[in-house]
Amino acid sequence: MPIYLANCIRSLCATAILPAILFTFSNTTKAHAAEAGVSRPLAVARATRLANLRYQLSFILKPHESSVAGTETLTFESKSAGDLSIDYRDGVVQSATLNGHSISTSLENGHLNLPALAGQNTLIVAFISNAAPAGKAITRYEDKDDGSEYFYTLFVPMDASMAFPCFDQPDLKATFILDIEHPANWSVIGNTAPVTASVNVKSTHTQFAETRPISTYLFSFTAGPFASLRSQKTSEPTLYVRSSQLARAQQEAPQVQRMTARAIAYFSSYFSQSFPFSKYDLVLIPGFPFGGMEHVGATFLNEDSILFRSTPTASDYFHRDILLLHETCHQWFGDLVTMRWFDDLWLKEGFAQYVAYKAMAELEPRSNAWKHFYEDIKPAAYGIDETQGTTPIFRNIPNLKDAKSAYGAIVYRKAPAVLKQLNYLLGDQAFRNGLRLYLKDHAYATAEWSDLIHAFEVAGDRLGHHHDVQSWAAAWILRRGMPQVEVTWSCKQGRIAGLTLHQEDVLKQGFLWPMSIQLFGETQAKFASAPVSPLTLRVDWSDANHVVTEALGRQCPVYLFTNFNDEGYGRFLLDPVSQSAMPSAVPNHDPLLHVMLWGALWDDVRLAKLKPRSFLNLALSNLPEDEQFDEAFIRIQGARMVKGLHSYVSTSTRNLLAPRVEKAFSDAMTNNHDLGLRIVNFRTFTAVAETPAGPQQLKQLLAGKLVVPGLILRPLDRWNLVGQLIAMDDPESQSVYAAEKEHDHSGET
Repeated sequence: MPIYLANCIRSLCATAILPAILFTFSNTTKAHAAEAGVSRPLAVARATRLANLRYQLSFILKPHESSVAGTETLTFESKSAGDLSIDYRDGVVQSATLNGHSISTSLENGHLNLPALAGQNTLIVAFISNAAPAGKAITRYEDKDDGSEYFYTLFVPMDASMAFPCFDQPDLKATFILDIEHPANWSVIGNTAPVTASVNVKSTHTQFAETRPISTYLFSFTAGPFASLRSQKTSEPTLYVRSSQLARAQQEAPQVQRMTARAIAYFSSYFSQSFPFSKYDLVLIPGFPFGGMEHVGATFLNEDSILFRSTPTASDYFHRDILLLHETCHQWFGDLVTMRWFDDLWLKEGFAQYVAYKAMAELEPRSNAWKHFYEDIKPAAYGIDETQGTTPIFRNIPNLKDAKSAYGAIVYRKAPAVLKQLNYLLGDQAFRNGLRLYLKDHAYATAEWSDLIHAFEVAGDRLGHHHDVQSWAAAWILRRGMPQVEVTWSCKQGRIAGLTLHQEDVLKQGFLWPMSIQLFGETQAKFASAPVSPLTLRVDWSDANHVVTEALGRQCPVYLFTNFNDEGYGRFLLDPVSQSAMPSAVPNHDPLLHVMLWGALWDDVRLAKLKPRSFLNLALSNLPEDEQFDEAFIRIQGARMVKGLHSYVSTSTRNLLAPRVEKAFSDAMTNNHDLGLRIVNFRTFTAVAETPAGPQQLKQLLAGKLVVPGLILRPLDRWNLVGQLIAMDDPESQSVYAAEKEHDHSGET
């Protein structure tokens, strides 16, 4: 549908229907209460009616309890009198009064009815909510290493209403005051700093400062016998970790805190907006279901993402930095300005992911951040977007109970990938200025993607460069799928005589996409040094067949590649001449181009344009040279070889090639000059070991008879070895498993 119509339907704010909503909203809030979750009509009616929300919450946390008692005082303003639904499920309301009068405590499909007055209202509730090791908004975690216990909350997307009664939708922002009673030896971390703490023999009351206006899913707390690692630098955040992991955390904390401080400084400058909240902590949560969660003022991080369970490589450290940048970015893009509804989940996640890599490219230029972006982002996005089961970036979410279905590769991979293309279309200055304008106009409030698109257009216009971002967004945000791009070209007397780009819809829906890409042509056959005067052209196009007249008469290239610097999104295939030039023509002086050309060859394998056996032989023959190149690339090539052996070739070919592949990675894991590359080869060897010699080496690694120089096997490394032995049905696998289980007392089994 056209972008303006989509926005009208999503916000229900068109002038033709607004009077009807204003007239019937009190009936709407009651009528839709019977529906579980938070439906869009209920949310729109409540957002139209309510203002100035303020929660005062008290919880009592007791060790080993499966429930948490709480009290709440909620004040809000209502534009009119009438029934009003507030959300609460999976708990018991013990008592409730509204404006001094007792009201019914019965719940209907997760809603409590409030006979609200016009003007100021005060709700006082006593309740008991559930806590459990899994499946609840309040999670209890028992540390197997020392027997201690921790509580933490996770409310995204609409699970705050499992912990306390609330209007659980992102566009009803409120301020929060939190008070928690907890064991005296526990620490509590919330969205703000504690302001008072009263201590008696058995327990402590900790009260926190009032927050700025935030969405319910961003409110949080965690409690337990945490150890705190405070930096001497006030710019660096405090890191909290369970006591049993303090020694591990002390090794990692300085780098984590330093990168986070750099992230805060970078985003404060890039967004032209200082850090928007009163403090910022990092809390390591064991078993956390996500890499991180950007609660206002206190990001919760998966412990294993920060304290590595296996010996880390440079790529592992890189991805940890990306996680820290991503979550820190959310304090602006997601927390300061929040999406109005979860159909715009991509608005916060896609941008945080893209801008994290953008920040990394500037903060650590030698990290090859854009090469990692291609490797980490593009294959997962393309792998989903080429299937009939893919979805548009924008997902219609009729009810917030269905919002979790929006999470996945489209939001976390495709969205940042197309935003990179938008950045290229607009230019760095207009892109940055658009973000600044968006954050300034909607600070401490909510917005939707049309607001951001408008900000980009305004920013471009102010620079004198108008771009039709509306049409771009209609194609890339509302449509599913992607283009397949191919090129035909010819030369005459050493010069380009013709060059045409072609695009078609991978899903055969007949769509055409507006694209801004860079065309690259290598003009020398050997690559002992950097190439001389290659062909590089920017092409902006949206037609099915586009003649690139700017290329005519240029020197005839050895090969052409249609997505130089990875500015475009889609399947970019090699033409037959360019494919035949690979891999001898793949340049090592340009890491991004190197991995992208190998990626194009792999696409040819997947599309039956290149024989899998040919690819495997090419990859094997180039492995000694590539082994000096990059650990992330070796990891990816190893995965491709495993996939090729197990899925794309015949049994006879697999039996022929498997020993060569196995030996190549076995030799490299012990002989490569670089520890990171030895670790990556060790991990790949673990996955490919299947010949009779392979499992024997796995058992020798477990027994310490075979050693990877510089690598100390951690529990996860050892269990991966055991897992491969079991997968290969090794005769000794069960006894090896039993011995490892007896040996491992780390609490990580």
